[in-house]
Amino acid sequence: MVCCIGLGLTGSGAARLIERTAWSELKKQRHLTTEGRAAYEDEARIAAFRALVYRLRTEAGLTQSELAGRMGTTQSAIARMEGGGTRPTLETLEKLATALGGELIVGVGEHLSENRSIAKLVREGRAVVRKVS
Repeated sequence: MVCCIGLGLTGSGAARLIERTAWSELKKQRHLTTEGRAAYEDEARIAAFRALVYRLRTEAGLTQSELAGRMGTTQSAIARMEGGGTRPTLETLEKLATALGGELIVGVGEHLSENRSIAKLVREGRAVVRKVS
């Protein structure tokens, strides 16, 4: 699949077409190892956490500094969370929930992600589900 077609110049200045392939297409063509797949899933989980922190903070009308004050941390720590530079710990999640006046629910069980209430939270962006094998 061609993502876009651009105009490139050769050494003599003549124009030629350059085809570019979308990153999603390249990923489909690559076969990931088990370790590669695990790393990819880990990064996807961190990205979901990053988006969750940002959305919850902005919905609460807080700046990074204000949230940091409530969590007993620094503004730069919140920026790292929102930028995906840290892996969330249970303690961090507890502090986040407390700072935002919410609850933290951690569940372990079979088919939890199929529960309609949990699925709704995921759709609304209020929960992140990670299936482990």
